[in-house]
Amino acid sequence: MSLARIGCLLLGLTLGNTLFANPRIEVLGAVPSPGEKEIVEGLRLGDLMGQLRIDPLSYWFGASWQRDSLKQEQQRLKAGVLFDLIQLQRLAMLQNEPGMANAARQLNEQVARLPVTGRRLYRLDPLAVELSAAHSPKLQGGDRLIFPPRPDSIRVTGAVSNDCKLSFAPLQQAYRYAQHCPALAEADPDYLYLIQPDGQVSRLGIALWNREDAEPPAPGAIVLIPLDAGRVQSIAPDLNQELARFFATQPLPMGSP
Repeated sequence: MSLARIGCLLLGLTLGNTLFANPRIEVLGAVPSPGEKEIVEGLRLGDLMGQLRIDPLSYWFGASWQRDSLKQEQQRLKAGVLFDLIQLQRLAMLQNEPGMANAARQLNEQVARLPVTGRRLYRLDPLAVELSAAHSPKLQGGDRLIFPPRPDSIRVTGAVSNDCKLSFAPLQQAYRYAQHCPALAEADPDYLYLIQPDGQVSRLGIALWNREDAEPPAPGAIVLIPLDAGRVQSIAPDLNQELARFFATQPLPMGSP
């Protein structure tokens, strides 16, 4: 048999194995058996959650589901945020507003360091997902499910002098955490964004005229202090909202609380 024919046969075997191999996903964190899993085509999330035997008392509220096909959209979101921050920095420098220029630069550097994760916003409550297993979404090869340990802190970031990691206090409202983290003069005085560990985003009033009580931050939540909407409106009206959306794609740390 010729070498060329042997090469063709080997290539065919390789392609066949690739075509018929079951897709694989990765499950990480506080689960009985973390690691890479082989799944059958069309397996639904609820069925997998039942197989994983996840403790219903674990911190599933901070779990995240990542999918490669979502990364392109999130890469565009990140690029848009970075572009708006660069434009805002340049305009502030032209208008002799060094404070706003520095705030935009600081946020630009912070966002540039964050990865594009492909996180899909879906609440991974084991009981709820298993009860509706037949109607839960189907998994895809390359998916990652991450179940982090329960944190004991809240993070305040955005238009602040320095990020603050504050101890979690049950039922404490988001604006109370913000009060313990010095904001920049360029911060919005009227609103903040609350990003819960499951990725849900809320814009909350914090001034005396519009202050509202809402669902308090859960352990691991992010309180995002936005830039003054009135000062960025003309150049980047959606900047703060898109910044919050991108922060919501970041999973909780996998390290110890």
